[in-house]
Amino acid sequence: MERGNMMHNDDHTRMPRRLLDKPDALPSMFINDISKLFMHRIRRSSERFGIPHGYHKLLMELAHNDELTQLQLVKLTHLTAPTVSVALEKMEADGLVTRTPDPEDMRRIKVALTDKGREKDEAVRQAFRSADAQLTKDIPAEQLEALMPVLRHMLRNMLEEESS
Repeated sequence: MERGNMMHNDDHTRMPRRLLDKPDALPSMFINDISKLFMHRIRRSSERFGIPHGYHKLLMELAHNDELTQLQLVKLTHLTAPTVSVALEKMEADGLVTRTPDPEDMRRIKVALTDKGREKDEAVRQAFRSADAQLTKDIPAEQLEALMPVLRHMLRNMLEEESS
């Protein structure tokens, strides 16, 4: 079984490894592969904590806000309405969230984390911190400080294109 896992990991990392030796590689190629590997690690860690893939976005948004409607969650997570609906049903059944009618508008349902949901959110946050530590391991603080403005600029460039 260990061999099978190694094969899977090798399959998952084969293309990014080839990129390391590609002299004409573009920044976008590195960003894409780093992002995929990062999220693969988050997915594996979350699943070890009993958190199915996709819950982490909902958990994090609910942890930042006391209560949100399903529509607000759709907008904040960029997940589809059916995906959010199904996930919330499962999360409620697992005791991670509660759903209650909004006293101001009974047609709306407010979603909130339970204590168990907050524990799962903290586990996901720890997975992100661990993955981030791996991502930046052995990179001097000065280099990371120099990198951050470049990454912010790249993000602004992409957001600018999206909003036009």
